Amino acid sequence: MNLEKFLVIAGVPGVHKLVSTRNNGLVIEDRQEGRTRFVPVRQNQITPLGTVAIYADTDEGTVPIADVFQKMLDQLTSTPPAPVTANSTELRNYFTQILPEHDRDRVHINDIKKCIKWFNFMMEKGIFEEVKRESITEETVNTEEVANPEEVVSPEEVTNPEEIPENNDPEKIETA
Repeated sequence: MNLEKFLVIAGVPGVHKLVSTRNNGLVIEDRQEGRTRFVPVRQNQITPLGTVAIYADTDEGTVPIADVFQKMLDQLTSTPPAPVTANSTELRNYFTQILPEHDRDRVHINDIKKCIKWFNFMMEKGIFEEVKRESITEETVNTEEVANPEEVVSPEEVTNPEEIPENNDPEKIETA
């Protein structure tokens, strides 16, 4: 799951999609308001979701948020997300079921709440489906490029001018 195009902005609720960059800021698609807008980087703390990770008791030390979201999606029917208004014990128990290796000392309840809020927002706005479609499209394009490279015939290979393939410019091909 590639979340590099999705951002969280301090003080602005929700998850936003990066549309383009400028010298002094970013143009984002605000999923909460349903419009695009400019966000100056000097006035806002902007974090790409692809750079967010959860502290874990593993060799790597962290688990990318994309992997946490994938585990939450995989266990959605058997273990639905705890409500954000739940008490600390319920939130910690839910997160322990989803990610048992998370570091209980460094992952605070507010971090768990934030993770659940982002997950719920992304589910509600269809962001996970969008990411899945983009990855499938990207894989299909990459596979087609490898399987069907565009064939270009060199002028030396053409013996009859009527055999010139359509993808080559006839004016540029010299016949023998």
